[in-house]
Amino acid sequence: MINKKNLWFLTLTSIILVLAIYYVTMPLGNDNMVLNSNNNNNTEKEVMVNIEESEALTAARIEKQEQDLNEVKKLQEILLSEDKTIDEKNDAYEQIKYLNASKSIEEKLEKDINSGFELTSFVSIKNNTIKVTVANKEDSLDLANKIITLVNKETNNDYYVTVKFE
Repeated sequence: MINKKNLWFLTLTSIILVLAIYYVTMPLGNDNMVLNSNNNNNTEKEVMVNIEESEALTAARIEKQEQDLNEVKKLQEILLSEDKTIDEKNDAYEQIKYLNASKSIEEKLEKDINSGFELTSFVSIKNNTIKVTVANKEDSLDLANKIITLVNKETNNDYYVTVKFE
């Protein structure tokens, strides 16, 4: 049986997950603006720079978020159901914890890859496999090896890593 403390924990965790997804998918806003100064006239011009992710990465990211949200909803229904056993509820709770931990690892790895290699990437964890999709036209074996090394270092070689270039 779920007590009030566990219910509050699950509610707050769900809210945090929804807010995290919201802020990740939020448009960049004014961060795209670059000031360009002309030394001859000493005037400032605003130049709008469009930084767009690969459409494939955006589609994959949205699909993964929808899958995660649907999975969390199903698991929360199990947790709140009165006709489920304690073992089923415990399994559902553990799966929610695993999903949250996986999401955290995905976000950290994406941030590390994007900043370390100055690339746009998407990281997905499923079972014991980490799939890294990189928005780069040229397939570089050296770059793929560096990304795999970084991921293995961050995850202590706990996952099988694949890198795909798009």
